[in-house]
Amino acid sequence: MTGKDEDEELAFIAARAEEIRIGLDTNFTAEQLQRPVSRRLVHALIAATTAAKAAKLKALAARIEAIEEGGIRYLGNYQRASTYSKGDTVTHSGSLWVALKTVAEGTAPGSDLACWQLASKGDRPAKRTTAGSTPG
Repeated sequence: MTGKDEDEELAFIAARAEEIRIGLDTNFTAEQLQRPVSRRLVHALIAATTAAKAAKLKALAARIEAIEEGGIRYLGNYQRASTYSKGDTVTHSGSLWVALKTVAEGTAPGSDLACWQLASKGDRPAKRTTAGSTPG
């Protein structure tokens, strides 16, 4: 099914659900309310519930897609003269940090837990060796 077909189907279901809701909101007599529920009414109630859930799921799917489009933005080593936006990731003191909100210049990762979250703790800085030597 294409997106257009799904949209048309959702619109049809929503319209049908509104018709059912209007019908249910009308005044019923006590005798009518005591009768067993018809199969048609049960199907109509299920259709209305399904339409409501489908609309909510579509909205949630759109939000997830928007979040996933952003992805992770790795910006390299932390620079104290830079500002960072929510979701930006940087390396600082051998660890990986994620900005939780807009971070002002000079707010180093680890200094304010409301701004930064540790994503991966570094063990220790890597030692550079010259060619032919062994790391110590």
